Amino acid sequence: METGKAQLSVIKAWKEQKITKVTSKTQKKLLEISGWESKKTTKIESELAGLQRKMDRKKVEKAEKLRRKKVAVHAKAQEKKAKVQTRRAQEILHAEEEAARFQATGQIPNKSSFSCF
Repeated sequence: METGKAQLSVIKAWKEQKITKVTSKTQKKLLEISGWESKKTTKIESELAGLQRKMDRKKVEKAEKLRRKKVAVHAKAQEKKAKVQTRRAQEILHAEEEAARFQATGQIPNKSSFSCF
Protein backbone atom coordinates (compact mmCIF):
# COMPACT_ATOMS: atom_id res chain seq x y z
CA MET A 1 0.00 0.00 0.00
CA GLU A 2 2.92 2.24 0.46
CA THR A 3 3.35 2.37 -3.28
CA GLY A 4 -0.30 3.33 -3.60
CA LYS A 5 0.20 6.16 -1.14
CA ALA A 6 3.37 7.28 -2.86
CA GLN A 7 1.67 7.09 -6.22
CA LEU A 8 -1.24 9.15 -4.89
CA SER A 9 1.19 11.70 -3.47
CA VAL A 10 3.02 12.00 -6.82
CA ILE A 11 -0.28 12.39 -8.69
CA LYS A 12 -1.44 15.05 -6.22
CA ALA A 13 1.86 16.97 -6.58
CA TRP A 14 1.64 16.71 -10.39
CA LYS A 15 -1.96 17.99 -10.32
CA GLU A 16 -1.04 20.95 -8.09
CA GLN A 17 1.94 21.76 -10.32
CA LYS A 18 -0.30 21.70 -13.42
CA ILE A 19 -2.95 23.86 -11.72
CA THR A 20 -0.27 26.34 -10.58
CA LYS A 21 1.19 26.45 -14.13
CA VAL A 22 -2.27 26.98 -15.70
CA THR A 23 -3.14 29.64 -13.13
CA SER A 24 0.17 31.43 -13.72
CA LYS A 25 -0.30 31.29 -17.50
CA THR A 26 -3.86 32.58 -17.15
CA GLN A 27 -2.74 35.45 -14.90
CA LYS A 28 -0.06 36.39 -17.45
CA LYS A 29 -2.62 36.37 -20.29
CA LEU A 30 -5.11 38.41 -18.24
CA LEU A 31 -2.40 41.00 -17.50
CA GLU A 32 -1.53 41.19 -21.21
CA ILE A 33 -5.19 41.72 -22.08
CA SER A 34 -5.58 44.41 -19.39
CA GLY A 35 -2.46 46.18 -20.69
CA TRP A 36 -3.77 46.00 -24.28
CA GLU A 37 -7.17 47.32 -23.16
CA SER A 38 -5.56 50.14 -21.18
CA LYS A 39 -3.34 51.14 -24.12
CA LYS A 40 -6.27 51.14 -26.58
CA THR A 41 -8.56 52.98 -24.15
CA THR A 42 -5.91 55.66 -23.53
CA LYS A 43 -5.45 56.13 -27.28
CA ILE A 44 -9.21 56.43 -27.83
CA GLU A 45 -9.58 58.88 -24.93
CA SER A 46 -6.75 60.95 -26.40
CA GLU A 47 -8.51 61.03 -29.78
CA LEU A 48 -11.77 62.01 -28.09
CA ALA A 49 -10.04 64.82 -26.19
CA GLY A 50 -8.46 66.07 -29.42
CA LEU A 51 -11.78 65.96 -31.19
CA GLN A 52 -13.42 67.83 -28.30
CA ARG A 53 -10.73 70.54 -28.43
CA LYS A 54 -11.20 70.85 -32.18
CA MET A 55 -14.99 71.11 -31.79
CA ASP A 56 -14.62 73.68 -29.00
CA ARG A 57 -12.25 75.76 -31.14
CA LYS A 58 -14.65 75.62 -34.11
CA LYS A 59 -17.55 76.53 -31.81
CA VAL A 60 -15.66 79.57 -30.51
CA GLU A 61 -14.69 80.61 -34.05
CA LYS A 62 -18.28 80.24 -35.29
CA ALA A 63 -19.66 82.17 -32.30
CA GLU A 64 -17.15 84.98 -32.91
CA LYS A 65 -18.07 85.07 -36.61
CA LEU A 66 -21.76 85.35 -35.70
CA ARG A 67 -21.03 88.10 -33.14
CA ARG A 68 -19.15 90.09 -35.82
CA LYS A 69 -22.07 89.55 -38.19
CA LYS A 70 -24.48 90.83 -35.53
CA VAL A 71 -22.34 93.93 -34.99
CA ALA A 72 -22.26 94.54 -38.76
CA VAL A 73 -26.05 94.21 -38.98
CA HIS A 74 -26.46 96.66 -36.09
CA ALA A 75 -24.09 99.15 -37.75
CA LYS A 76 -25.94 98.83 -41.07
CA ALA A 77 -29.28 99.33 -39.29
CA GLN A 78 -27.91 102.44 -37.56
CA GLU A 79 -26.74 103.75 -40.92
CA LYS A 80 -30.16 103.12 -42.50
CA LYS A 81 -31.95 104.76 -39.55
CA ALA A 82 -29.69 107.81 -39.84
CA LYS A 83 -30.50 108.10 -43.56
CA VAL A 84 -34.24 107.87 -42.83
CA GLN A 85 -33.94 110.53 -40.10
CA THR A 86 -31.91 112.77 -42.44
CA ARG A 87 -34.50 112.31 -45.19
CA ARG A 88 -37.28 113.10 -42.71
CA ALA A 89 -35.50 116.29 -41.60
CA GLN A 90 -34.98 117.33 -45.25
CA GLU A 91 -38.63 116.69 -46.13
CA ILE A 92 -39.82 118.65 -43.07
CA LEU A 93 -37.50 121.52 -44.00
CA HIS A 94 -38.78 121.41 -47.57
CA ALA A 95 -42.40 121.45 -46.35
CA GLU A 96 -41.67 124.41 -44.07
CA GLU A 97 -39.94 126.27 -46.92
CA GLU A 98 -42.89 125.58 -49.25
CA ALA A 99 -45.35 126.71 -46.58
CA ALA A 100 -43.34 129.90 -46.08
CA ARG A 101 -43.29 130.48 -49.85
CA PHE A 102 -47.08 129.92 -50.07
CA GLN A 103 -47.57 132.29 -47.18
CA ALA A 104 -45.26 134.91 -48.70
CA THR A 105 -46.91 134.75 -52.11
CA GLY A 106 -50.43 134.31 -50.81
CA GLN A 107 -50.85 131.18 -52.89
CA ILE A 108 -52.83 128.20 -51.72
CA PRO A 109 -51.30 124.76 -52.26
CA ASN A 110 -53.10 122.65 -54.90
CA LYS A 111 -54.83 119.42 -53.92
CA SER A 112 -51.97 117.18 -55.20
CA SER A 113 -49.74 118.63 -52.44
CA PHE A 114 -52.08 117.14 -49.80
CA SER A 115 -50.85 113.63 -50.45
CA CYS A 116 -51.03 112.69 -46.79
CA PHE A 117 -54.75 113.51 -46.49
